[in-house]
Amino acid sequence: MKCLYALGLVLCFFSCSSDEVITEEKKDESRSFYMGFTAFPYDLTIEAQLDTYEQVAAQSDIFLVHLDHGVPWEEAFSNLPFPSEVQNTLEGTKTGLAPNTKILLTATPAGQNRNTLSGIWNNNGSHQSLPAFWENKKFDDDEVVTAYINYCKRIIEEVNPDYFAYGIETNASFKKEDAAFTQFLKLADTVYTRLKKDYPAIPIFLTLQDRSFDNTHEELLATSKSLLQYSDYIAMSTYPFLDYQNLQRDANPELFDDNWLADFRNLDISKPFAISETGFCAEDLVIPNLGVNVKASEKWQNDFMIKLLNSANDLDAEFLAWFVFRDYDYLYDKTPNPPDILSVWRDNGLLNGSGMPRPSFQTWKDWKSYEKN
Repeated sequence: MKCLYALGLVLCFFSCSSDEVITEEKKDESRSFYMGFTAFPYDLTIEAQLDTYEQVAAQSDIFLVHLDHGVPWEEAFSNLPFPSEVQNTLEGTKTGLAPNTKILLTATPAGQNRNTLSGIWNNNGSHQSLPAFWENKKFDDDEVVTAYINYCKRIIEEVNPDYFAYGIETNASFKKEDAAFTQFLKLADTVYTRLKKDYPAIPIFLTLQDRSFDNTHEELLATSKSLLQYSDYIAMSTYPFLDYQNLQRDANPELFDDNWLADFRNLDISKPFAISETGFCAEDLVIPNLGVNVKASEKWQNDFMIKLLNSANDLDAEFLAWFVFRDYDYLYDKTPNPPDILSVWRDNGLLNGSGMPRPSFQTWKDWKSYEKN
């Protein structure tokens, strides 16, 4: 793979004593969920991309293909060949995985603000400006719905996933009264119905976020309830080290509720539960331009890992995907004018920036050794 692919991945993302110990223990040697990662690289080199992919493949029984790069709208609408950057990314997801590794494929028609139409994904990179024909389109316009169904079908055929999310963090920015939310629900209705008809054996769903800059907990639950009628799973994106209502805090897992996901899980107990994205910083997170000053540590990351895995098991989760496997310090330092938001997940790795394992990596491996029931 080319370094352009790695750079494309980069641009797609937009006080207790240290002696305290979380005492949650594993109840038995089995787990309900598959465990895995993305292959987000730690450096802008082919070697780093390949090394990340190999290590992730070795430590996973599910692999997250996270296509939050935009949509090749014109190619999808007109059934033209995808740009080589798109096609190479899709083809690269299928190599090097163990035969029994599950694949979780996620994509979205929305931009990184989660409430307007996604930009173009092409050979110039992710989230390129929309051309004139598409720039004023709404989610429920016929051309958008047709193009997005075509896109979803083509990436499903290419990747052959076991699980498919056609929208990422879809509750994050909408409010129930927004016209754009009504338009998104119309798109979701048509896309979900069509994909369920064409791929009845694949779980088709939307992913949700448990906290947001734009919405309160109650607002997130309200929009989630409307979205779940078009979703087979309750699939959560959760990064609780960053509390959007308190950006200057200790990221001590003892300071947030043990049942922080229960309200979402209980929106519909008939649907399976899953954790589509998660992570936790192991070093202090300071982003002055965003007003972020979070105190963190490797111990607290491991405490969160213990809490997370036990909670996922208690909720009978289907899968769990961690972002990222190794800190991407090298990649960050080599990225021209890195956006502030890129700092947020920089130190989420189970390996630090030098590739040395953190305590959370051993916890991960211990759980990975348990039987998947």
